[in-house]
This record gives sequence, structure tokens and C-alpha cells, in this order.
Amino acid sequence: MYQLIAFDMDGTLLTSKKTIAKSSVEAIGRAQDAGKQVVLSTGRSLSELLPYGDDLRGIRYAILASGALIYDLEAKCVLAKQTLPAIAVDKVKAIAEAQDLMLVCMIDGQGYLQKSHFENIANYYMEIYTELYDKTAILVDNIYDLLAKEREHFDKINIYHFTARDRDQSYETLLSEKITMIKAEVSGLELTAQGVEKGQGLAHLAQKLNLPMEQIIAVGDADNDESMIREAGFGVAMGNANENIKGLADIIVADNDHGGCAQAIDDVLLADKI
Repeated sequence: MYQLIAFDMDGTLLTSKKTIAKSSVEAIGRAQDAGKQVVLSTGRSLSELLPYGDDLRGIRYAILASGALIYDLEAKCVLAKQTLPAIAVDKVKAIAEAQDLMLVCMIDGQGYLQKSHFENIANYYMEIYTELYDKTAILVDNIYDLLAKEREHFDKINIYHFTARDRDQSYETLLSEKITMIKAEVSGLELTAQGVEKGQGLAHLAQKLNLPMEQIIAVGDADNDESMIREAGFGVAMGNANENIKGLADIIVADNDHGGCAQAIDDVLLADKI
């Protein structure tokens, strides 16, 4: 019945130590041997996949930047892209610069970060990503200058605040813009163009692959996975998922440290029946 399974990365395919479990790699191999498609659907940029190249071998398609960029990893080409409106980028710049907020900016699959923010990443509750950004991000002296220069070219912008209350204030300030906003991490706000979400990205990829959504499984744990779990024919929540995602899903599997992804593949994608 099911031909494709889409995995979120952080909190889903990645363990709490930001690694891909051996059980997941082996299950992905079983799925591919059975002729099924395994794809990524993540808020990450293309550059942030680099540390996982060996474990992701054989995965051809990736929905990146929360749906803003759809990429063919085998052909190394962009299949679809949507950028934030420049006027919204200008507003983000004004908000962030006034408060010295940390931004992670994505342009054509590459992540950018201001060096001083990276050096003080714990102030923004993002220290778990220190190694990732050190390996994959381009560190710039002034991220706000980048926003001004490349205002029409951003796939996605993540804003990290000093408090969750500050994040909520930014959310309210940006409500009038034609963008999609998702609250993430402790104090993060993820921004993409209006209507751009993982569910929209998954539907776009399904159309390119000539697959009905009824034949697609989506697996996730957090609010930015909601749209794809709603859109897919079958939704899977990780055991560590928030209550909203668990409530939407058709099934709940083990958590990301205890084989949940392998369970989703073996018990749903490769099962004769549910």
C-alpha cells in the first residue's frame, strides 16, 4: 500500500545525540531493497546534511528548509524552491538587529550564522547544535549585512531569542507579513514563505514522483511536522513527540533513541497490513 516514507531529522531520524541509529540505517536499507522510497523532510539546510553523508547513502530526495527547497541528492540539483518575500526579510532584520538576536539564514541550501552569535550560542539555548554549525555553517562578521545584501534570496530564516517571551513578541510583530511561522526549540521562530511547510513540500515531491499522498507515510515529532503528518496518507509520531503530533498521528512508535524509525519502516511501510 505505501510506497514512500518521509522522515523528519531532529528528534526523529536523529537520536538525542544527533546521530543516526544503526537500526535506522539498516531499516532504510531494507526499505530500499523492497523498492520503497525513503526521503528526508527537515527544517535543516542542505549544508546541514553533510555530517550524515555515509548514513544517508541511497536516499535520493530531500525536502529541506521546511519545504522551501526540494533537492535531488543524487543528481545534485534543485527541483523546486520558494524564497521569503524581501519586505519580510527587511522586517526580520530590523527586529533582530535591535535585540542582537541570533539568526540562522539559509540561501540555496547553505546555512549562515554570525560569528559572535555562534561564540555565544548558549545564550540562545542552541548549544546542542554547536558542532553542527561549526562543521556546516558559513560564519560571517555581520549577519544583518547579509540580510540587506541578499534580501530576495533566503529559503528560510530561523530567529533565536533570549527568552520564549521575546520569541512570542517577534511572532506577533511578524503576523502581518506573508510568511509561515513555526515556533521551535526553546526560543526559536522558523520563517518560510507563505504556505511553505513540510506538508506542501511533500505534496510537491509526490506530484513529481507521480505518487498519490495516500501511498505516503510521514514521521515526525514536533510542530513543524504537523503539516506533513496531516497531508500524508499515514502519520507516525515518535514516542518523544509532543502531544499535538501524537494526537494527529495514526500510530505512535518508540522514541528516537529506541528504534522508532526502524519500527515505522518495518511495521508500516513494509507491513502487508496495519
